[in-house]
Amino acid sequence: MEELILKKILENLENHKKVALVTLTDVGGSTPRDTGSLMLVWENGETYGSIGGGKVEYFVTGEAVEALKQNTDRNFEHSLTPDGDLEMQCGGTVKGFIKIFRPNEKIVIAGGGHVGEKVLELAKFLGFTCEVIDDREDYIDKPSLQKADKITVGFYKDIVKDAAIDENTYVVIATKSHITDLEFVKEVLKTKARYIGTIGSRKKQIFLREELLQDGFSAEDIKRIYGPVGINISNQMPEEIAVSILAEILMVKNGGTTEHRKLEDSIVDNIVQKHLK
Repeated sequence: MEELILKKILENLENHKKVALVTLTDVGGSTPRDTGSLMLVWENGETYGSIGGGKVEYFVTGEAVEALKQNTDRNFEHSLTPDGDLEMQCGGTVKGFIKIFRPNEKIVIAGGGHVGEKVLELAKFLGFTCEVIDDREDYIDKPSLQKADKITVGFYKDIVKDAAIDENTYVVIATKSHITDLEFVKEVLKTKARYIGTIGSRKKQIFLREELLQDGFSAEDIKRIYGPVGINISNQMPEEIAVSILAEILMVKNGGTTEHRKLEDSIVDNIVQKHLK
């Protein structure tokens, strides 16, 4: 059973899905299962394995689902006595730990050109899983893209459906034309992507939004788009543009801000005054 559970964890991570592993770490008195019993839980409440069934398993499954939603590991402890929290007749106690296994956050790069390849290079350095998508067949063997975990070639409007874009996915759209950018962003807006960035001038960004509105997308839809993409720190070099894009993605990922961390001048003045004394 342990081997199968480990295999299922790996399969879920490879498929960019998170799963909770429940382990009984301590049992006392009369309990349904022994220490070391394992169970997997998914966000929809599905389980694999068992920690004893009945009330114990029901309540711990709920705790695991909540832990998955919050992306946090947690301990649990339940009393199986009539006056305990589960009001059971077994008479024992169970303690355990819920460990969340989550895949690396993913960046999907639409367009493997000069900017796309630099975004890929930096994103891999930062530990993201990366997929590059392009409509040029020869890009499947492009040397600068081989660091990608996956390279997909085809029509942009058709590829998105197979890219497994979810709430832990960050999408950078930098294809070779306005039209293909528009095709891709239309499909990505139908997903739960956490970040959607589109490269290009303000004029191009206005064009994209006007086209999206004409196609029935709402104001809330188009407000999800970060465009022009990136923090305003770069020149026109692909390397610097990539840094500005990843800076913006990290800001979204980590709940950061664009404010610098430099000490305020007033604090520095106080330090100087104390030193002079």
